[in-house]
Amino acid sequence: MEKGQAVWLRSTASRWGWVPALVHDREEVQLKPGLIVLRVTLRDDPSTGGVAPGGSSSKDCLSPFMNDDHLRRNEISGGDGYYNDIEPFEVVVTIDMESAERGELEDIKIRDNSAQNVVGRVDDLIGLTHLHEPAILHALRTRYDSDVIYTCTGPILIAINPFKSMPLYTEEIMERYRQQGETGIATEQVDAKKSEGKKKAAADVGKRLPPHAYLIADDAYRAMMRGIEMNQASNRKFVRQGSGTRREGAQQRRSNKIKGADENETPTNQSILVSGESGAGKTVTTKIVLNYFAMLSKKAGGQDRGPGGGVEQQVLDSNPILEAFGNARTIRNDNSSRFGKYIDIRFSPSGKLTGATIDTYLLEKVRLIHQTEGERNFHVFYQFLESASKAERDEYFLGDMELEDFALVNQSGTYDRRDMVKDTDMHTEMLDAMKIMGFKPNMINDVMRLMVAILYAGNMTFSESNRGETCVLDENEASLAVASLLGVSYEKLAASLTSRVLFLKEGNITKELNARQAYKATEALIKSIYGANFDYIVKIINQRIHTEKTEKTRGKDHSAYIGVLDIFGFETFEINTFEQLCINYTNEALQQQFNRYVFKLEQDEYEREGILWKFISFPDNQDVLDLIDRKHTGIIALLDEQCIVPRSTDEKFTRYLYAKCDSHPRFTATSAQRVDYKFSVEHYAGPVEYGTESWLEKNKDQL
Repeated sequence: MEKGQAVWLRSTASRWGWVPALVHDREEVQLKPGLIVLRVTLRDDPSTGGVAPGGSSSKDCLSPFMNDDHLRRNEISGGDGYYNDIEPFEVVVTIDMESAERGELEDIKIRDNSAQNVVGRVDDLIGLTHLHEPAILHALRTRYDSDVIYTCTGPILIAINPFKSMPLYTEEIMERYRQQGETGIATEQVDAKKSEGKKKAAADVGKRLPPHAYLIADDAYRAMMRGIEMNQASNRKFVRQGSGTRREGAQQRRSNKIKGADENETPTNQSILVSGESGAGKTVTTKIVLNYFAMLSKKAGGQDRGPGGGVEQQVLDSNPILEAFGNARTIRNDNSSRFGKYIDIRFSPSGKLTGATIDTYLLEKVRLIHQTEGERNFHVFYQFLESASKAERDEYFLGDMELEDFALVNQSGTYDRRDMVKDTDMHTEMLDAMKIMGFKPNMINDVMRLMVAILYAGNMTFSESNRGETCVLDENEASLAVASLLGVSYEKLAASLTSRVLFLKEGNITKELNARQAYKATEALIKSIYGANFDYIVKIINQRIHTEKTEKTRGKDHSAYIGVLDIFGFETFEINTFEQLCINYTNEALQQQFNRYVFKLEQDEYEREGILWKFISFPDNQDVLDLIDRKHTGIIALLDEQCIVPRSTDEKFTRYLYAKCDSHPRFTATSAQRVDYKFSVEHYAGPVEYGTESWLEKNKDQL
């Protein structure tokens, strides 16, 4: 680290976490015999204030898909202004010589000034001279400010939500990525005759189109098709060989089976993982990928079949239905997926989409009961109440009831969407999609009937009796509507919510419930009905997009799958509870897979091939996973244990948790947190504080 060296300095004064600095002076100081340290004086770098580093034009950083309007807007904005709020500074840092020589400094990172003028044009972060946190953040930031929202890091695509419409998803752009995938060259070369001249076409040789969700989808599709073709060629070669060779081939396959591998098979199935924090744009990205696969399928020979279209169109048509019943407005996102979704898309050997299945998990049913300020319940309630006809209102006993009249949707005081999307339009789109997906009119009516029953169930009340030890269900408009909509008598509904039957060897015992227990039973009924209805909807969709032919030909015709996983993003709110732990635990597991894929396996490959390389340290979050899911001692195991302990409570569980996990380095519980029965977990994305209220009840999820 020499004088004049450009560096990044970690700073809490900057909202970016880092500020550019220059090494003003350096001095080796001997503190005692044998102990020499490096004393470095850092000052602010005035060349980075208010002007984009290197003075590069916005045009240099823009995606080739940006139009003149985007270009003019960025030129007018001029300069980055990232560090205008940072006052001039001088900092003296003492560093041990060993760390300085290795370049392993936590708070100081080398900054490459020579690359500043092109940093925004680095499509792949691997191309950065220094690959560390501030360099990555700076590259992403400069690209984002030039409306370049996609950046690669090896096989991984980083997408930053622009929160505005972008001219990146036209049929023309989709076609350019398809042609590049088929020919191996960018479309500029294919369309050289249409370009401004042969010189420009020649200059484009060797270039790939910039990072895009289409590029990731196309790479997965081409890898799958290569695997199919190689396996078909391998089988044809095997069939042409003589009987003697066939016996040898059989012996080889038996040998491979013993080894646990099949050398005659090339992997074909692919997976695309869409992950990120809440509001990052995962659901939209999944739609973009599915649209691209649908286009590829049509190019490969897929044709519409009847009013519902082909399988590729049916997969797309399922989105409005799943979003209505599984998405909601949150603090960060007006159309946030409140469930996990894995779409398994099947392709024929010719590349035609032939079927799909959708698996869902972790539906956030607790949202039915509670929503925080600024959030909404699931979209379907608002869509239906805003769109219900007079005939529907009469049939479902709604009369003049509005959103404000139902407890399940009025508690947050939020009824609209900030993205200007109208609930009436989305309801119409959902109904059209349900018809396309094979929902008959009576099925749609039954689903809507259940939604209204759930709304009325949230309005039911109970009156205490027998000095508060028991209660009765109030016979009012809400309870009578619920009974009628569910097709049961008021008496049976009341009995099921105000009493519990214990099945014993000696006989059945009926135990009366108090008002609090009855309300909890009602909440459990609401969540159970909605969960069962959601599963039913997914089942009907799968019956439509997963044909019998698809199942019969599985693995027999060299067909293959591409799986698309749309997973919850990491969540941390003002109040975090059991649901956030489950979501963040899932993301921890995915982060572990990410680490394994990007770092561990790559480094193992380097070692196997004898490539000289420098070990890259990376944060391993296995200890966080152990804290949460380890058998007998993990948080989940301790919670399961307390759920079967008689008369256990959330408070008892929390104290048990403190006793068992207090020594874990990723677990903290301050004195103030212990008073409120809270704790914190140091996740890979940062610390999150959890409250343990209702954890036992939520984990049991009993009806």
